[in-house]
Amino acid sequence: MVCRRFVSTVVLAVAALVASVPAAAQATELSGNGSVEYHLVHKFHKVTGVSKAMVVRGTVDAGGLKVMARASVSTFDSGNNNRDEHMMETVEGTKYPWVNVRAALPDYKLPTSGTSKITVQASVELHGVAVNHPIDITVEAKDASHFHISFEFPESLTAHKIERPSLMFVAVDDVITIRGQADLAAKS
Repeated sequence: MVCRRFVSTVVLAVAALVASVPAAAQATELSGNGSVEYHLVHKFHKVTGVSKAMVVRGTVDAGGLKVMARASVSTFDSGNNNRDEHMMETVEGTKYPWVNVRAALPDYKLPTSGTSKITVQASVELHGVAVNHPIDITVEAKDASHFHISFEFPESLTAHKIERPSLMFVAVDDVITIRGQADLAAKS
């Protein structure tokens, strides 16, 4: 009898303790697709390559925002097949087939309306080399679960150990501009 009361008391105490602990914040999953492009400048011309195959996945929880965007280097199209093949060789696309961006922002909460700008700490991986720096992102809340994001940032080719392509013995500029956009849906 004493043992049964003791067990009942322990069970009630544990139940009360569990009930008093706040529930963990529910994670919100983000997913969507978009496009990304690079702008490369040479003394004699400018090149833009576009991929419409960027995939974005992320999570927003009590720890903030974690997101990853990626595109296959083989999906970039500059409108010139020879140039695209040369770019695949330059970035060693068969060995390093993906461009990845991973980003985090502590204490971030999804907006329910309006447009906001955020700065995330990002790791940009190209040619198998990751380079860390901040990236500014514009987030437009269509409603509480649909968002449009856009971004633009400079990226150094030599920082990723990419030998800059040359034309008539003149190399392209080291810094390219990366620009993109995506539509994301959130679900808890």
